[in-house]
Amino acid sequence: MESNQQVKYAKDTEMHVYYPDFIWVWIASFLFGGICWYIGAVTALSGWFDSRPLIVSYLFNVIIAALTLFYIRWGIKLLDKKKSWLLHMGDRLGTQFFFCVLLPTVALFGILKPVAAPKSEWIWLPLLVIFVCILLFNMLYITFFYWSIYRKRERYLIRLERTLQRQNNLAVNADAQIDAESFDLYDTIDPASADETGKETDAVEEIDLTLLKSINPAEEEFVINNKYLTKKIMYTELGIFLFEKTNNTPIVKLYLKEDMEDSKGCEQRSLNEIVRDTHGFVQKIDRHHAIPLDMIKACYQMKGGRLRIILHVPFGAIDSFVVSSTISRRIKDWVMLQVPIEKENTINNNL
Repeated sequence: MESNQQVKYAKDTEMHVYYPDFIWVWIASFLFGGICWYIGAVTALSGWFDSRPLIVSYLFNVIIAALTLFYIRWGIKLLDKKKSWLLHMGDRLGTQFFFCVLLPTVALFGILKPVAAPKSEWIWLPLLVIFVCILLFNMLYITFFYWSIYRKRERYLIRLERTLQRQNNLAVNADAQIDAESFDLYDTIDPASADETGKETDAVEEIDLTLLKSINPAEEEFVINNKYLTKKIMYTELGIFLFEKTNNTPIVKLYLKEDMEDSKGCEQRSLNEIVRDTHGFVQKIDRHHAIPLDMIKACYQMKGGRLRIILHVPFGAIDSFVVSSTISRRIKDWVMLQVPIEKENTINNNL
């Protein structure tokens, strides 16, 4: 059994840590009490319980050990609420070591200290044994704390992966349906009318081509900042930005070129923010995806003013994106900074 303890996880964030329940503390008390009983039986307690059965002196030590361990358990839970290991590592280490290791060790040794002058080896040996046992008890709680964090992060990553897989499946199916129907549509619909239908509703800024020409991707940095990670990433490492809503919460995730299977959460909440923060080096190609300029391997002009952008690194099963005519007009000059736009032949159009 485990006890559920709510602790400070990060700023204004709490999590639940599952510590060993009180039954396990009692089991540890019986074991630790046996150690204390042996130490006391050959020193001070031998004079206290000479006329008593051995079980009485043993139970006395168990009670003292239980009081000590339950005090440590209470102290650790109190520190969890005040000084998180993740936020106050130095303060937490010093405070817990003093109040939950040194103080209980000295108190317990004070109860078990010899009444008569002992042999020289008994001066430090009992103290060392008690210190090590209490230190191990504290380390057990620390292990449970970090194991709870590990499980929390694993569950979070699994949820993100499942959500991403569903989004990818929907995107692939939608792209396949659009590709299958688009040629018939553009044969019967006026291109200008089609542009009005597919017009983006969110505002975008004009692309500053002069600024983009001055950007060196090998020297520019993009900052990943979330509750799990703060890291600077060079523009040359950027891959795909994906926008999605989970429980009506907007999330932007970044996939790096070197690992397009693993995502990293961004502090930005829209692709437009990504475009602004990268000074236009990254541009939206649809409502859910944005790519950096150097991810473009090739670009082909399609019917109706659309563009097909071929990626340097495939995004899962996707190696290209079809860009609407509205977005194509805006990013055409941006694309040509990287590659020329070629006319897509009939074979490519049917792929």
